[in-house]
Amino acid sequence: MTQENRTQYNSFHTFMSSSSFWDSIQIMITKPNVINKRLWGCKLIFTCHCKPIASEWKLPLKCYVFNGNEADADYYKMEVLKELGVVMCVDYENTSNKNLSMILLELLPKNYTGNHAYQIICLNKYENSVTFYNVTPIENNQNICPEFTFSLQLINSEVVLNCICDNTSKSYQWLLNTVLPQFLKWGQKSSYKSQNFCNETLALVSKDKYYKKYNELKLKYGKEMVKIWPECTDPSKFVYEDVAIATYILLLWEDAEQCNSEKPTFIDLGCGNGLLVYILTKEGYHGTGIDIRKRQIWDMYTDIQLEERTIVPSDSNLFPNTHWIIGNHSDELTPWIPVIAARSSYKCNFFLLPCCAYNFDGSKYQRQNSSKSQYTEYLEYIRGLSEECGFKINMDRLKIPSTKRICLIGTDRIYSPEDYHKHCKLIQNLINQKISAPVSEENGNKWLKDFKPREQIERVRNCTQIDKSVIDFVVNCITTYLLKEANLKNGWYPGKLVDLNELVAILPPDKLKHMKSECGGIQTLLKNNHHIFKVQNGKVQFRYPKTIEELNCTMKGKKQKPSNVRIQKRPCWFYDNHPQGCPLPDSNCSFLHSVKKEDIQNKNS
Repeated sequence: MTQENRTQYNSFHTFMSSSSFWDSIQIMITKPNVINKRLWGCKLIFTCHCKPIASEWKLPLKCYVFNGNEADADYYKMEVLKELGVVMCVDYENTSNKNLSMILLELLPKNYTGNHAYQIICLNKYENSVTFYNVTPIENNQNICPEFTFSLQLINSEVVLNCICDNTSKSYQWLLNTVLPQFLKWGQKSSYKSQNFCNETLALVSKDKYYKKYNELKLKYGKEMVKIWPECTDPSKFVYEDVAIATYILLLWEDAEQCNSEKPTFIDLGCGNGLLVYILTKEGYHGTGIDIRKRQIWDMYTDIQLEERTIVPSDSNLFPNTHWIIGNHSDELTPWIPVIAARSSYKCNFFLLPCCAYNFDGSKYQRQNSSKSQYTEYLEYIRGLSEECGFKINMDRLKIPSTKRICLIGTDRIYSPEDYHKHCKLIQNLINQKISAPVSEENGNKWLKDFKPREQIERVRNCTQIDKSVIDFVVNCITTYLLKEANLKNGWYPGKLVDLNELVAILPPDKLKHMKSECGGIQTLLKNNHHIFKVQNGKVQFRYPKTIEELNCTMKGKKQKPSNVRIQKRPCWFYDNHPQGCPLPDSNCSFLHSVKKEDIQNKNS
């Protein structure tokens, strides 16, 4: 046997059961992108059940290549069956326990322009083994899956990896050091099944269509939008997340259009940067985005309908001529999205992607069951609320760069059109039951008394807007405390190392309350003054000032241009305030010593 065809055999002792083994295999087959970062996902071309022809039967080392043409899939299936020495089995469950399944997968690269790969996977449940064949044509020059044949088998609680390859190959090392450890973890987790719902991704749309559409929109809108993004948010996340959400909604609407010739219209409540509205509009759908605050990027859009106004749940904020209400991270409007859709018209649907958890009155939602995460419990709450509003609810997991990626889709109703007005009254009763301040006559057409939308002007709450006198007072108090009982004879004294709780105890309550109202409190204020204080692991001490060389090295690590580095521009706090002054000489401190400041003033005069 040549070096390239050398058989590698590895076994890993584990207490994995047969059912756990097959749970892990299921993840490898259906979600290969979880372990293979070069993949976007996969597409199932065919699956069939078969049985061996001969009593003494063994899988071959190689398998015929697949030309990539799905029209030839049936012919290819018959050729592969011959080569493997098996025939198709119609009554798979009731014939022989030695039967096996055969799957042909197309592996889709994360890089849309990359070459696809194809795998034949043979599952033999009788022997607890799975064999993976690479059947990609050589000319495809794929690099997203191992080119050699390998198998996984469970034998006496040991997972065995068997490869036909050289043990120095990168693919073999990847299987050995990445795939197998993760495979074992999946097996351990499967012993206590997750209670989370909606574990499948993109269950309600065609994954193949999504893959194509997403990459089309990514090239059409994403790259250019990232270049010109004027917001302070990260464009690499927010732009491509909205592209992915737009892709999903467009596929939903394409399916809806096949059933109904009328083109869907939409309202995006809490549209934020408006990018989702922009993409949907440019793709030919008429709609409007509404948000309480205008964003910088709005002025860059053309022919897009965006409105800056506050939505207060009421009869005056219904949309009877709109087919879809969209709530994409709509915050305090989240529980109202199904209500607004239900009361707008019988035919109004909704798409809702919850993020932050809010109640009807705009207050933060409080978890009721400690055995569940707040996110899971809130999703259950919104789903129950939507069903009480009369919707048949579907849920799906989106493929977006966010931990909050489960969406709710309300389309069909559980009641007839004749009962529509009667059901609207039931919804108002539902709202009154869930809030502490029910609607009254003086509220007019509002649906509740005390709804609290967010402020139109967003407050900066990072302790940077606190009055300078308060900041100076806090800094002086902490400085005095750190220097208390200082030994100033043995070199420069960095102050004593103290807990944050100690500093809280020495500050007046009114100052602490003021800082807390600005989000973060004393710790945030100290970190804002990081040129003076070092905060680490809940401890506070003076920070040793940086030299010019250290600052230059830091900036190089961050890949900033030397011209952007501010050296000796700001006054050195230690030079003017520490009893021993600055420990660095004038020429080497990255901050400006007051001596130099005076020299500059004299020179200018």
